[in-house]
Amino acid sequence: MIWYLVIRRSERPVMESQRTLEEHLAWMRGQHERGSVLISGPGSDGTMGLYVARARSRSDAEAIAQSDPLVRDGQATIEIIEWHVHQMLGIGPFDIDALQRVEGGA
Repeated sequence: MIWYLVIRRSERPVMESQRTLEEHLAWMRGQHERGSVLISGPGSDGTMGLYVARARSRSDAEAIAQSDPLVRDGQATIEIIEWHVHQMLGIGPFDIDALQRVEGGA
């Protein structure tokens, strides 16, 4: 599995449309339950949302992000960044040799 940082942007705060927000939250709950999304939440002004997704490929990550009701209905756009997570909660390689082993460079 590969990690992806997904950034969703919309013109208006998502909270302005209760119906759309309910659909989005139900979709997000499903993604969390399937293990496709690890962490998610909105930016402070409500026009941006961020989440960390797990997928087998970039195309799978794009399919996940495109299925969000906000994106599917044209209310938001997405940016997907492939993310090689090396450290989490203080665990991981914190020296060059160990990092190179993780990356397959040694």
